[in-house]
Amino acid sequence: MTDTVTDPVTDPAEQREDVTYGSFLRLPELLTLQGRSTKAHDELLFQITHQSFELWFALSLDELEHVRTRLADGELSTARAGLRRLREITRLWLGHIDVLDTMTPGGFNEFRFTLEDASGFQSVQFRELEMVSGHKDSRYLRLPGATEDELARLRRRFEEPSLRETFAALLERRGVTADQLYTADDAHRDLRDTADELLSYDAMFHQWRYRHWLIVFRMLGTRRGSAGSSGAGFLQSTLNQWFFPELQDARAAVYSTPNEPSAEGDGDVVYGCPMGYGSE
Repeated sequence: MTDTVTDPVTDPAEQREDVTYGSFLRLPELLTLQGRSTKAHDELLFQITHQSFELWFALSLDELEHVRTRLADGELSTARAGLRRLREITRLWLGHIDVLDTMTPGGFNEFRFTLEDASGFQSVQFRELEMVSGHKDSRYLRLPGATEDELARLRRRFEEPSLRETFAALLERRGVTADQLYTADDAHRDLRDTADELLSYDAMFHQWRYRHWLIVFRMLGTRRGSAGSSGAGFLQSTLNQWFFPELQDARAAVYSTPNEPSAEGDGDVVYGCPMGYGSE
């Protein structure tokens, strides 16, 4: 026993403030991240929509890493559940586009000048999403406007295995090629089901590409985009980008009709698409 007087020991949990809805979601900080720099009514819509995109991009990256790990470990059922979640997250992006599409070109022009050199092309998280999914373009390693930390993130994403590469490695370990996948018996049903989920995610992401191009075209037409970009022209060029083209080709080939004409056509014959309208 000593004659030293000390403060009573208090449980740190007792000193913590009560958690509320606002404090858990950090709403006081979150709701200070918006603010009009002009009197334009649509500026807040534009800002919040794109901030929301970035939040969903962050969640998508986390989910992609989870799916990639599960694929590498051969946990296909868990990977498919993650892919279904990714598909639904991407579907939400389309809903944001629907809201943004209520903005008119005139409304956009009221504040467009405040963007200066800023452009959606500079979204580091979106470029990460593309790389992790399977589309790697070394040009994005020199992304304009990116900080050194952001460029380091992009280099890491470029070097690490993508979802496409991880699934290809899984097929190799199982002794199955993409071409064999859709002709194999039920011994590889789990791989085929996983490939279908990958293609569903790819298709939903492609819908985002199309809707993004369409809204920019509706706003700007053929005019230059922000920061001197080609605007809708550049976005239109991305519509041929797919994350899993070898899986798409393999699945489509299985259900092709024997001796059917090629995509290039045959002489002067005009072919229409059996599942669409028009001809080429």
